[in-house]
Amino acid sequence: MFGYVVANVDKLDEQAKERYRSVYCGLCHALRRQHGQLGRLTLTYDMTFLILLLSALDKTEISTLKSFRCPMHPLQKREAFTNRHTQYAADMNVMLAYYQRMDDWEDEGKRSALLQAHSLGKHIEQLKERYPRQAQAITDELALLHEMEQAGEPMPDLPAAAFGRLLGAIFTPDGHALSDQLYDFGEKLGRFIYLMDAAVDLKKDIQQEKYNPLVSIPTQRHYDILQLLMADCAQTFETLPIHQDKALMENILYSGVWSRYPVRREGEQSS
Repeated sequence: MFGYVVANVDKLDEQAKERYRSVYCGLCHALRRQHGQLGRLTLTYDMTFLILLLSALDKTEISTLKSFRCPMHPLQKREAFTNRHTQYAADMNVMLAYYQRMDDWEDEGKRSALLQAHSLGKHIEQLKERYPRQAQAITDELALLHEMEQAGEPMPDLPAAAFGRLLGAIFTPDGHALSDQLYDFGEKLGRFIYLMDAAVDLKKDIQQEKYNPLVSIPTQRHYDILQLLMADCAQTFETLPIHQDKALMENILYSGVWSRYPVRREGEQSS
């Protein structure tokens, strides 16, 4: 359900591409440093966006710049930018990955997911103590989602709202001055992500006889529903006092989040 909050890199200039890549690499370094190599494998662009957002709200510039060679891209030196928000994003990334893998194990019996969850589990108790509110929101909303999926909930708004509340909690670091606005934005973004994931996976879920909240809604309506959800999310984003990287984040919200949806639509049209 993650991996949708990404940039459309084809529409970024070179400076923005470098900025985006450097924040992403900084998150990767923080995951390895705080949670080991397996933590690094949980890396997502979704939390890269959160770092950009939190940094933009309090004018926190990148505090650490590290030049390195990445094993995945050994021929070119890269830079890793980090600041005080990077650790929070890395911790949230690992918590989400752990509970998502446990959910995969409970829902689908994936042994690989259970093994990964056990490997990540040694970090979870510390994270739950450090972030009790976020941990409670993740466990409560995933449990509710599991119940709705098992019951075949026909109203897509209900599971989307549960995932929205989950992401709203993740988007609000404890004690943040703009907690209410951040929660509102994260909650609306979470609703969009949940139904975008459902739209992208619809054909596969039908074939595999898995729950999908959009199965009873005509396919031609899916795009309009997602547009309305993103318009609501974007409206909230525009009220936030963004001091830097606004164009980069607008690229993500207005273009990048749609990058996987047209692929499914084209596949449907050709079938």
